[in-house]
Amino acid sequence: MYARGPVSSDLRPFVAEEIRLHPRVAYQGILSEDGAATRVAAALPPLSRFRHDYAGAISIVDWDHRLPSSNLILRIYGYYGEDTLEAGHEAFDDRFEQIADRDKYPEFDVPDFDGLAADEAYEIELSPTGQIGRCRLTSAWRRTVAAKDAAAAVTLVQTCDEYQKLVASSPSRPTYLGDLEAVSWTPPCETEHVRWTLDVWYLLAFDGRIGSGRSFLADLESKQIVSVRDFSVRTG
Repeated sequence: MYARGPVSSDLRPFVAEEIRLHPRVAYQGILSEDGAATRVAAALPPLSRFRHDYAGAISIVDWDHRLPSSNLILRIYGYYGEDTLEAGHEAFDDRFEQIADRDKYPEFDVPDFDGLAADEAYEIELSPTGQIGRCRLTSAWRRTVAAKDAAAAVTLVQTCDEYQKLVASSPSRPTYLGDLEAVSWTPPCETEHVRWTLDVWYLLAFDGRIGSGRSFLADLESKQIVSVRDFSVRTG
């Protein structure tokens, strides 16, 4: 069992405590100096909880399968409870053993730490010097939206001026494109908004492969649309 520590509403304190290194990252001496974890954590955007405080996290600087490395990934796996945290540590240990078994220099098909089980999972672009790039939530559940939340978000969009103007300016929009759809939860690190939002899409065109339209970010707590932007998506 792992010792129980304090919970947090943000993942950054756990990152500051410890960042683990993929063996191929450690071999290169990247971010191995004292204080590296604290420095990287301080540069991160807010990594605020969804609906549960965090009991712990596992943070890993993962290899980009290049020597020398140039575009690393900081993987942060967050856990809501002691049971899932312990399962996360066991999954990390198992993956580390797999990596050790195949870590034969200079092979490039050495496994990495992608896809460990977690309550929340993030991928963050990271340079070898510790500069932070794009951050995204990779948990598959982000696209699982309860009917009540989806309905509330769609209602917010329907009443906003931007949507009403969009509908008025698109009289020939085909009906087969469907109605507004709440597609995913979006964390603050992706939007620079203080809270989690629901991304609601209004499709304007689809040619069988590529769809495009307008995205509305709905804050269910403040009952506001905090962002309107174009999107495009490729299927298949």
